[in-house]
Amino acid sequence: MSISLKNRSEDSRPRERLLRNGAASLSTAELLAILIGSGTAERDAVQLMSEVLTYCHDDLTRLARITYDELTAFKGIGEAKAITVLAALELARRRMNAKPLRRQEMRTSNDLYDFFRPLMCDKSHEVFWVVLLDNRLQYIDDRCISQGDVKGTVVEPRMVFNYVVSKQAVAFAVAHNHPSGNPKPSRDDDRLTSRLANVARELGVRLIDHIIVSEGHDRYYSYSDNGNIL
Repeated sequence: MSISLKNRSEDSRPRERLLRNGAASLSTAELLAILIGSGTAERDAVQLMSEVLTYCHDDLTRLARITYDELTAFKGIGEAKAITVLAALELARRRMNAKPLRRQEMRTSNDLYDFFRPLMCDKSHEVFWVVLLDNRLQYIDDRCISQGDVKGTVVEPRMVFNYVVSKQAVAFAVAHNHPSGNPKPSRDDDRLTSRLANVARELGVRLIDHIIVSEGHDRYYSYSDNGNIL
C-alpha cells in the first residue's frame, strides 16, 4: 500500500496549497510529488521526491540530466512515474528553448548569454551554435553547427559562413559550452575565434561575439567584453 498525498494533513497537501497559494509557494520536492501522486508504504510522494533531489545534490541541473534507469532505481518509482517526471523535465527544456515571438535584439554579451544558455543547458557534450542577426542586431535565425563530446567539438569556418551567407545575414554571433564548468577559453577556442573574425572581415559581415557558456553556473566568457574580437 502506498501513501497518497491525500493522507497528508490538509495544511501540508501540495495540491491544496498550490490552489490556495500558487505554485511558487511549493518546494521543488512538493512540485515533483504532485507529478507522481503517491509514494510507498514507508514514504509519501514528497519524501520520495526529496530523496531523489538529495541524490541530485539539490541541483536542478543534475535533476534535469537524470535518466529513466536512475529514477526507477528508487523504490516507489516505476515506469509511469519515471516517464511523467522525464516528460515534465523535457517540457521545461523546450520552454527555455522557445523562440522569441518578436525579433529579439542582441546588443550585449548578456543578451547573447541569455539566448544561448537555454540551448546548451543540461548538455554533457560540447555544442557549437550560431545566431544570425540583421543590421539592427535583431534575431534572424539560429542553428547548431557542430556537436562533439565532453572534450570538445570540431568547427570549421566554412561551416559557419555557409550558413551566414545562405541566410544573407549581415551580423552573427557564435557560442559553445564547456561542460567542465570552467568558461576560460582554450587555445583552440582562441584560434577559431581569430579565424572567424578574419573571414568575417573579408566577407563584410560582423562577428559580434563568441560566448563560452559554463554549464551549471551563471558564468560565461565573452571575447568581445575581453577585447579579443578585433
